[in-house]
Amino acid sequence: MSEPATRATAECQNVSKSTCRSRMSVPGSSVTNASGCRTCSTAVARSDASTSTPDTARRGVTTLRCGAGGAWRGPRFCRDTVPDAIPPVRIRPNRSPAAPRHAMMSRVRAPIGRGALALVVLLVTCACGQLVPGNARAVPERLPATAAIATQPGPAARVADTTATALQEFWRAEFPAAFGREWRDISTFVPVATQDPGAPAPPCVNRASDLADQAFYCPGADVVAWDADGLIPALHERFGPVGVAVVLAHEVGHAVQSRLGVDAEQQSDPQRFPTILLESMSDCYAGAALARFADEPVAGLPLGPEERDRAMQALVGFRDPLGVAAGDESAHGNAFDRVSAFQDGWLEGAALCAGMTVDNRAFTQRRFDSEADLARGGNLPLRELLAFVERDAAEFFGGLAPGWAPPELTSGSACPDADLVAQGPAAFCPDDGGVAVDVAALQRIHDEVGDFAGATVVAGRYGLAMLDAAGRPAVGTPAGAATTCLTGAYTGRLFDAADGFQLSPGDLDEAVQVLLAADWVARDATGASDPADHGFERIGRFRTGVLDGPDACR
Repeated sequence: MSEPATRATAECQNVSKSTCRSRMSVPGSSVTNASGCRTCSTAVARSDASTSTPDTARRGVTTLRCGAGGAWRGPRFCRDTVPDAIPPVRIRPNRSPAAPRHAMMSRVRAPIGRGALALVVLLVTCACGQLVPGNARAVPERLPATAAIATQPGPAARVADTTATALQEFWRAEFPAAFGREWRDISTFVPVATQDPGAPAPPCVNRASDLADQAFYCPGADVVAWDADGLIPALHERFGPVGVAVVLAHEVGHAVQSRLGVDAEQQSDPQRFPTILLESMSDCYAGAALARFADEPVAGLPLGPEERDRAMQALVGFRDPLGVAAGDESAHGNAFDRVSAFQDGWLEGAALCAGMTVDNRAFTQRRFDSEADLARGGNLPLRELLAFVERDAAEFFGGLAPGWAPPELTSGSACPDADLVAQGPAAFCPDDGGVAVDVAALQRIHDEVGDFAGATVVAGRYGLAMLDAAGRPAVGTPAGAATTCLTGAYTGRLFDAADGFQLSPGDLDEAVQVLLAADWVARDATGASDPADHGFERIGRFRTGVLDGPDACR
């Protein structure tokens, strides 16, 4: 979070969020070479942010004293309520440029350990248009069409083979249905043995090793190629078959753009087709393709609600580094924008993707607005965060229920322990109208993901308290759905708040991660949530609140 702009400069130095990750980030750049393949550099964006010691003497900061064993003194809500962690994806830093192409780069490394958090911590580079080392290589005018990719051993390779074939078949039917034109098969799908020194180079690069950790589409050769030794097995291991499928579907989405003439239009009018728009379109096309695979199952490529969430988790793993603005030449989209585009493709189909423009598509990522925010990675220490959320969320939600006095945060309430724990790291107690927090659990969320992940959970409980105060049900699936939407509305208010704190770069990404990983925000006052809901639905409702405000949360 960014602290209030009206506070003194000295105080500003202590309360901003985005630096711990941005220290690990290298700003990207974008180049286009003579063969027409667009590339861009990317950066490592880390979410294992360290937090500084809060100055508890500062005015307006809630001082919570810690008792024996790390439990917060006061009522009972002091126990660990956070499930097991999902290990983070580690991304290899960018390297030097090569032949231009749309490329997805990711290195999925072994986890560095499991914490006590059931949160997807997805650390990322931008999805397409990465730079590949080496010099540009002449592209043949036309390559012979391939009915299928070369078969390689191993389950990940089989999934890649299956996905490539299924995508070709999908677009043969969908392209004429959506656009009234015949689909021209992609000339070549190439799995590349990047770890074999003797492996032949694929089109558009000089050496097979140049493709390490990447997948790309090269328009000049009409080829989709990928690292069959590193990237694809790592995606398969981390996300399952759908991790491979969403990456290849995204690259094929760039081939769709090429066939619709978008590449040529982008070259003549780059302001009309910035990189971030092209990447969103391709994420959208990926959503459309995977939705079809869910409706018409492909053998070897399971795609139910859980797999759909994993596909979104994989996309989150390719978000832009912190501080990249939507208008930057290298921008590809933050987590919120990328999963939003995927959802739109899934729900609305390919025609909507092709209709995306800079005028009808809102991009939410932003630069740091101060050196202090940059220096701290935008992460408020937890105790300061809770003080600001207590004040700011109370003001917002209080305005939605005139005459209601929102409660202060406590570490316990009149409700039984079990009722509080059932709701997660923060809880609303109908018995006394209070909002209680498990500070130890929130600290783990804060440390693993960032401050706004915890702020999202706490804001959700204020939303539930507001429903109860307004005479609306606080129990049942409609309560959970409304609470998720209201949490989005509160978040949307923070984009350009006239007073109070504002969103920092990465805050929306943190909200997306916690919504994908856990149903805490969607739980009602008994701790129950709709069993039919998954991260996809939660993010959809959160998006509604962000974009349309609280009136849309009825």
